[in-house]
Amino acid sequence: MIKDVSDGLKLVKDGIDSIKTIVDAVQSGRAYLAATHPEVQMDLRLLVEELRKSLLFIKRASAVLTNFRFAVSDDVQGLELTRFNNYYIQSKMEAQHLEDHIDDLRTHCGKIRDHSQRIAGEATATGFKKIFSLLGLNSPKREEELGQQLDKLAYEDFAVANSAAKMLDCLVTALKDIQNSLGVAGSMHSENIPKAAALLAEYGAGFEMTEEKAFEAVKYVRELVEDLQ
Repeated sequence: MIKDVSDGLKLVKDGIDSIKTIVDAVQSGRAYLAATHPEVQMDLRLLVEELRKSLLFIKRASAVLTNFRFAVSDDVQGLELTRFNNYYIQSKMEAQHLEDHIDDLRTHCGKIRDHSQRIAGEATATGFKKIFSLLGLNSPKREEELGQQLDKLAYEDFAVANSAAKMLDCLVTALKDIQNSLGVAGSMHSENIPKAAALLAEYGAGFEMTEEKAFEAVKYVRELVEDLQ
């Protein structure tokens, strides 16, 4: 189960890298765009803002797991079972809340497609390629590559919405596994807390890396949004 979650988090991080690649392209051509095509500035800024919202979702989902820690001393173990149970119930509510917003992220992908269509004239890989041509990236190979990436993003082939859904799957799986390590058949036993704490730490490393990666990308995208205003 840990391997499944680890593999899932790798896909999420790949999704974050895909966003950063697109943002890099926008950043590198920002001055050229402002000088030669100021009419598309607002659409491009809104496009990047949708990417930022998606990254915030991934960061928030990861934080659900990384924000909990067990205390393993003997004198508080009974309280720790109650505290984890309450947190688990709360986290399930948070996971449901996040799941409800995945459709919003898919809507964001549609908005990205709409913005891209307005900028490039057509919402296809060829059309998206035109965006990067406008940004002054005069390498046909680079433009083709970035155009295809944005096409995949907008059409959910490798969309951030899918990365968010995968992030949520990883979160629910990890929390359930930690809960099960405390007992079986709906029971929890204080002597299992060290095992649960070790399992939480093992899962936590991957979630923390994903959270940090998303946070770094959020800051980068936010700066670009401000620059495009």
